[in-house]
Amino acid sequence: MRSLTILAILFSFVATLNATTHTTVKGGDWNDANIWSTGQVPDIKSWPGDEVIINHKVEVNGDLVFKQGASMTVNANASLEIDGDFKLQGEGTFLIARNAVVECGKVQNAGYGGSLSVNGTLISNDDITISGVARFFTDGNIYAQKIEVKGSGNFESKGGIIEVEGPWEIKGGTGIKISRTEVVLEDKFNRTGGPSIEFIGGSLTVGNDFIGSGGGSICFDGTEVEVENDTKLSGSVAINIGGRGIFSTNKAELKGSAAISGKDMGGWFTYEEEIQFQGSGKVKCVAGHCYYDRNNVDDMPNAVDLGTGANIVLPVELLYFEAEIKPDGMLVVSWATAVEINNDFFTVEMSLNGKDWKGLGEIKGAGNSDVELTYEWKDDSLKANGTTYFRLKQTDFDGSFSYSDIASVEFSWKAQAEYEVSVFPNPATEYIMIEGITADSSPEILLVNMQGQRIQVPVTDEGFNTRVDLPNYLPAGTYGLVINNNGQVQTQQLVIQK
Repeated sequence: MRSLTILAILFSFVATLNATTHTTVKGGDWNDANIWSTGQVPDIKSWPGDEVIINHKVEVNGDLVFKQGASMTVNANASLEIDGDFKLQGEGTFLIARNAVVECGKVQNAGYGGSLSVNGTLISNDDITISGVARFFTDGNIYAQKIEVKGSGNFESKGGIIEVEGPWEIKGGTGIKISRTEVVLEDKFNRTGGPSIEFIGGSLTVGNDFIGSGGGSICFDGTEVEVENDTKLSGSVAINIGGRGIFSTNKAELKGSAAISGKDMGGWFTYEEEIQFQGSGKVKCVAGHCYYDRNNVDDMPNAVDLGTGANIVLPVELLYFEAEIKPDGMLVVSWATAVEINNDFFTVEMSLNGKDWKGLGEIKGAGNSDVELTYEWKDDSLKANGTTYFRLKQTDFDGSFSYSDIASVEFSWKAQAEYEVSVFPNPATEYIMIEGITADSSPEILLVNMQGQRIQVPVTDEGFNTRVDLPNYLPAGTYGLVINNNGQVQTQQLVIQK
């Protein structure tokens, strides 16, 4: 009998080591046991930690703290609104799926082997801190007051948008790689330690200073970098520019043995006002085509090709790019250039959803010009529906290319379609309803802002209508509403008011 008792106790102990999976059956408050499939609020602080799956809109009053291996998935069209901070302290894995939204105060990713993956949208109304040995992956949209990487944290982005109102502080980490991502910082980029950093494609806009110190490298491969204020490098840190990328700054200051160098095919480095060298700081091109330091700083031009060493002006300086529909239905796309260097041709491209583009026609460039030139492209045969987007692709003689900002027009012509929708209210504040989508379909619905950025939104089927909740971080303005229903795309203009 005693043996049976001991076995029962052991069985009970082992059973407690099995994590429980809690799935939402409806939206509501996190601490309401009725929203969970188990009828219990998840235990996310005790070993071994429960698995949480969110399929609805869930709200948390206060902080949400995960420990001891607890994990969470926020699935498509679901959302998690945390009134306090989002703290990941264990070794669990966390996923914000596409079309899912998590909004919170601080994000503290300090796990020891776990990861946070953002494929949808993460909105932090405070700081995002990545420390310990935590891993942070994203190809979605990140909005935060500040981002800080320290300790042995790992950060990798493979696309999407990262917008930060404050600085991005990099004090440590084991790996930082940012590919095909639009990064906008209203304050500083401040790298004072940690690993080498790699940018591939995409863009980086820094509203204040770009600061690099210590050792290692910051590599920009085909990335367009614009620093509003000054670039300050010290120690032995190196900025490497390749893939015909562009690094533009107001002033530059290189101390110690800091360097700005070309790699592979090189790229362009430009500064507006002045460049200062102290110590053995230097700017050098690929294969020794140029070398500048404090001994010949007066010879350095304001713009240099780090591949060839040539004193250059950026290939094309675009003054404006516009698109409009005339009363007779004629589409007119116009633009002007102030400078053209090795400019082969322009391509006018069109998109119905801000994502997929096709070329409409080409216009020959001037090659080389230092006077203002105007261009115009017309078409009266386009049959588009609703908001349509246009951009300009400029191609050099060597095959390298760049894109203009995006312009949009509103077409009134409507083609015959198997379905037609109505959207209300418009203007909208918190949500819209879409009437006319068949009940057995699963449409892809997104917003496109005037910069061409795609914004995923939560979608809920409510019988005859489809509800779209508008993220509260969106600023007031005009957006394109794109509805892709079984391959049929409709676009409408939507006005968001605050």
